[in-house]
Amino acid sequence: MDTRVSTELRHAEGGAKSSVEETRLRILAAARELYARNGSRGTTTREVADLADVNEATVFRHFGTKQHLLAAMLDHFSETSHVRLLLESARALPLEEQLRALGRTAVEALRRKEDLIKIGMAEEVSNPEGSVCVWRAPVEARLALSGVMQERVEAGELRGDPDTLARVFMSLFFSYVMARKLWSFDCELTQAEAVDAMVDIFLNGARAN
Repeated sequence: MDTRVSTELRHAEGGAKSSVEETRLRILAAARELYARNGSRGTTTREVADLADVNEATVFRHFGTKQHLLAAMLDHFSETSHVRLLLESARALPLEEQLRALGRTAVEALRRKEDLIKIGMAEEVSNPEGSVCVWRAPVEARLALSGVMQERVEAGELRGDPDTLARVFMSLFFSYVMARKLWSFDCELTQAEAVDAMVDIFLNGARAN
């Protein structure tokens, strides 16, 4: 069982099992583990119910269909609201500090969701419909980051198209997390050093003047 999911299940099981919210969390955690292991087509509501220690009717009562369940699970673990709060809280920071804060948070969030991202990428070919929800949060984050880049461009601190800048910035950290074994980044740099290096690379190409 995935350590992160196991922890979520244990936390959910810690209180009264009759709690509607705790039951919902157990179902979502079970759905995440099975989805990460088997993909959307290989995940059944019966298996989710068994892993969450509820009956299958309870799953349907909470979520209606398997598709709604998987969409709710992906939304629950997407951390979209956390990203928006971070962007807002970092808005007043100087440019480099802001980008380093965003980079650190991006790496940590990607690592927490690495299992979901991998299965989403695999399903791009085999089951495109099943992978749509995986990318909802990154798209929202990119749009929000584009707004930040727009402000920096208008202030004369960066140059270039804001949306392209957001895409490039996010791609640096996505590549670091998803391809770190290939690039052996972890053998040469700490995570903090890697973030600093990528922010420097970004600014050397995008900084105005």
